Amino acid sequence: MKKVIIIIISVVVGLFILIRIPINLRSNAYYYATHMPHNRKQYPFIPVLLGHWLPARYTPGYETRNTGSTRGPLIIRLTKDNLQRKGDFLEIDEYAAVYSLTRADQMTDDNYGLYFSNSGKVKQEIKQNMPNYSRKLIYDELDYVQKEIKQNTPKPKVNLQWIWNLWFKIHYR
Repeated sequence: MKKVIIIIISVVVGLFILIRIPINLRSNAYYYATHMPHNRKQYPFIPVLLGHWLPARYTPGYETRNTGSTRGPLIIRLTKDNLQRKGDFLEIDEYAAVYSLTRADQMTDDNYGLYFSNSGKVKQEIKQNMPNYSRKLIYDELDYVQKEIKQNTPKPKVNLQWIWNLWFKIHYR
């Protein structure tokens, strides 16, 4: 009888742990994404922007817009005005980071854009009618955002970084 009780308790505890793993990974996605090893021109927080709510306190100085329903995929956009000069504009989402001298230029081709792969690696850079400092500015801002998210995300109670790293490697080849 004692063996049966021990087996039942072990199964219940095991199921509880298995159920909590995906919940932990989802609720701490920004922590894990910013603490994983990555290359210089890779920003692992970028793919997490699709479907994971980003609290504004993680990115001070940026306007954070979470759009979409809470049941469907959320689309997050980070924006910042007046970076280098008055009126310039940077917008970051899960597909691109685009810097332009005015908001109107965002819709035209007069901007500097970095376009990301599914893993957050920069796969394409497009520069049209932009000053020379644009490239350095956009990379510096992406590094700053990644550093701020890393600093401001709370540490998970149970750190499953190794599972996240494995999942990220398999999911975002």
